[in-house]
Order: sequence, then structure tokens, then C-alpha cells
Amino acid sequence: MSIPPPPEVPGAIRDVQGQGLRTLRDRCTGLGVFTWRTDNAGLILEEPSQDGPVGLLLGSSVFTRLISGAAAGLSRGEAGDGGGVVELFEGAWAVGLAEQRRRDRTGWTIGLALSERGLASGFFAQACAGAALDVHAMRRMMARCARFDAASARALRDALLYMAQDLARVEESDHTVAGFTRQLSDSFETIDLLYALGRSMNGLDHPADFVTGLCERVRVTLGFGFVGALVPGDGGLVGPGLVGAVATALRAGLEVELSRLVASGGLAGGRAMILTELCGAPIAESGQVLVQPLMRAGRVVGAVCAGEKTGDDPQVSSYDIQLLEAAAGYMGAFLDNVSLYAEQKSLFAGTLEALTAAIDAKDRYTCGHSQRVAHLSRLLALEAGLGDEEAERVHIAGLVHDVGKIGVPEGVLTKQGKLTDEEFGLIKLHPEIGHRILKDLPALKDVLPGVLHHHERHDGRGYPRGLKGYDIPRMAKIIALADTFDAMSSTRSYRAAMARPAVLAEIARCAGAQFDPELARLFVTLDFAEYDRMVAQASAGAVRDEPARRAA
Repeated sequence: MSIPPPPEVPGAIRDVQGQGLRTLRDRCTGLGVFTWRTDNAGLILEEPSQDGPVGLLLGSSVFTRLISGAAAGLSRGEAGDGGGVVELFEGAWAVGLAEQRRRDRTGWTIGLALSERGLASGFFAQACAGAALDVHAMRRMMARCARFDAASARALRDALLYMAQDLARVEESDHTVAGFTRQLSDSFETIDLLYALGRSMNGLDHPADFVTGLCERVRVTLGFGFVGALVPGDGGLVGPGLVGAVATALRAGLEVELSRLVASGGLAGGRAMILTELCGAPIAESGQVLVQPLMRAGRVVGAVCAGEKTGDDPQVSSYDIQLLEAAAGYMGAFLDNVSLYAEQKSLFAGTLEALTAAIDAKDRYTCGHSQRVAHLSRLLALEAGLGDEEAERVHIAGLVHDVGKIGVPEGVLTKQGKLTDEEFGLIKLHPEIGHRILKDLPALKDVLPGVLHHHERHDGRGYPRGLKGYDIPRMAKIIALADTFDAMSSTRSYRAAMARPAVLAEIARCAGAQFDPELARLFVTLDFAEYDRMVAQASAGAVRDEPARRAA
């Protein structure tokens, strides 16, 4: 009894492509059925995959004409028994399976079903002779395949249709799973990228590093040849560290084109755009550059761009656009944070400088002293191997090291001539007074050791605690050198300024006693050009202020 044709696929291999068709033909071979693929006109597209004499026979012109004619007849509806089975010669049948993509038939898969009668036929013998093959040997070689008759050939066709239907479902499932896998992969990469960007948004002191890292992560995630950012000019909206081209090098002409777009309002809509030309010439490689406006305070201040996409699909996709838009959003938020941080930092620095200037102003001989000590302290910290952030904190400690002099009577600070022991005792209180003033300010907690101990000595004879050697905080040792150098280099009420060679010689002489020997060795090698400029500036200011001071 023949199997009824499957109701969902009446007489056609519907939507089976690529690997599915190869699987179907491999299974036919396992059943002893040789297969060809043709177009609708009967042109042979693929021959059976058999090697050796069998392959030669099936690929001969005799079999090629038979299969081609059967396929063409099936296309015209002029051949077969209505079920797609055509008798090729006595005892041999072509089992035709229409290949269909959606509503259109694209060609045929033709299977050859042989019987013992077919192998014994005169036609088979003629075909072997035409291919210069021994007919007896060929009959022995193909005997295992000769097990069909007309009824089983029709049953074979129905079974193959069922098989094709299953393969189509498997292919659809595989395609769906692959799609979900890609979506999950894209979602993971997006979440991973945005999470990494969120974690790195605290690098407010080095905004260019954040932008560079963002561009590189986007480039790797999306598979672009380059990803870069450009802020042509900020009008006060972006910190100076971000103005210009940032991150991976922008390709020739791109910086000019982006600057023009930003300046002309071409990105004012805030939406991504795809460039296909640069300066009037087509873009090489993939032919596209994705540009996402960079927003700050509701205004376009620059752009993030990506180009030279690689991979199977070199064209910009909606996923690329969405991810670059998200990355640009993070960058915009980061710019907001950088701006606020810069404002706070500027306000903090301004407050410290105003405070130290007020202290220095109590004595015209110490004008600019705190700024100079802070400058030299930073230089020495860097020379001693401290990082930029640590050196910045040493600089701040240098600015406020003498804040405790607010609590010292002005008559003592400005006294002409030598101080009495009692007066010097009052002076020696200023490190502890400064420590008490600043100890409740969280932003200055880490600089307190420099304020409290900058008058300690390496030999233990300093104040206020008499600390010795390694017990003295390194920050305080650094400030002590800078403070003493500036004091010896400045004119005071009781003596004139010492010459530079004499000052450096004195520091070298006191190494190991008053100063840390290694820091003293490094200090005398510093470049004092900027320090000398600061001294000259303070002297000029003192000369200008002298008439007003006398009048007061």
C-alpha cells in the first residue's frame, strides 16, 4: 500500500535549502537512490556524488539526457503519472521532487529508482557500452540499488516528501535558534559594553582616557576598522582635555567633514547619519561611515563615528546604530560629570589659593610663599616617583601647609629682627593650629600629615612631635625641603635672600640631619625656572603694592 502524500507539502520540497538539500540527497544515496538537481528547464545543476565507474555511468550523456528530459517534462506537466514519477526506461523510474521557495518552483531534485529488470535491460547495456564500461561489472556493482518497482518508486517519492517536510522544519528551527543566539549574543555584548562604560565613568581627571577606552570597546564589539570621537570646539561646554580628535585616528578627510557638519548644524537633529562621501569623494572600503551626534547641555558639541566595518555584513546595521547611540549617550553624561567636577575642582583650588594668599599677605616678605612651596613640592614628588594624583595632593598640602599661621599674632609674624624664645614658641604652634583648622574637612584629610609634620627633622630635632627618619610622613619631608628652600631664597625682615648656590649647598650639607638624604639629593637637581618666574612675579606685585601699604 502506498503512503498518501503529506498534506502540508503536496508534491514539493518546500523551503528546504543548503544543508537541508544536501542531507536529503545523502539519505537518498543511503537508500540506493541516485539524485540529480536541475532547473525548471531541465538544465543539470548537480550530478550524483558517486565516484568511480558508477559516477562515470551516471554522468554520461545518456543518463544526463534522460534526467534533463524528465525534469523538463515534469515542469511542463507533460510527463509522469501525476505523482511525479516518470519511467525513464524499462525497469527504471525518475522520482521528481519539485524544489519550491515560498510560492515559486525553483527546480527539481530527480531520484533514480532502479529494479533488477532495469539492470538486465538492453538500454542499461547500451548505456554502459557508450561509457566504455563493462556491463557485467556494472550490474554487480549496482545490484544492491536495484530493489524498486513502479509501486515502491511512488512510495519512495511520498516518503521523501515527508522527509523533506521534516528537514524544512528542522531548518526553520535551526534558523530560529540561530536568530535567538545572535540576539542573545548582541544583548550580552551590549550589556557588557554599557556596564564596562558605566564602571569607567569615574575617571574624571583623565576624560580623554575614558573616551579612548569607549571608542575602542565599541570598535571591538561592533567589528569596525575605526571608531573615533571629535569635539571641534566646545564654547565652554566641554573640558579642554577633550577638544580635538580623540581615540583611534580618524581617516583622512573625516575630521574636516565632521567639523563642517557640527559647525553647519548638519547634526542638529541629534540623530545618527550614514556618510557615503567625504569631501565629495566616495568612501573607500565598506563605503559607509556611521556618525552619531555628541550632545552636551542640549547642544551638539561633536560626534562619535565608526567606519570600515568588517565581517560577513560590512554594511551598517540598526544594531550598530543603537549601540553607538547608547555609547554616545554615556559619553554625553560623562561630559556632564567632567564639567561639574572641573567646576568643583576649580572652586576648591580657588578657595585654597585665596586662603593661602590671605595668610601670605600678613607678611609682605612671604608674598607667594605658599604657591611656591606647593610648586616645588609637586616637582619633588614627581621626581621621587609619585604618580600625578599623589603629586597633586602633595601640591595641595604645600598650599595649606602654613594655614595655622592664622592663629599666630600678626605682630610676631611681621616682627623686625630676631624673635624671643616665647615668640618662637608661638610660631612653632602653627602646624598644630593648621591641623585643627583642616581636620574636619573630608577633602583635605589626606594632606593633614603634610600640614602637621612639615617642620619635623630627619634627626628627630624638629617639631611638633619630634619624629625621626622613617616615622616622618613622606609628604611632610617633601614640603619641608620646599619650605626651607623658599625661606632661604627669599628676603626676610632679619636678612637678605641667599644666593642659589649657597642655598643648594646648605640643603646638601643638611641632608641626613634636617632633611631626608635621598629627597635632598633629588631636590638639588630640580629645574627652578618656573620657581624663579613666580619669585619675579611676586616681587613685581610687592613693588606695586608698597605705596598703598605705606599709606595704610
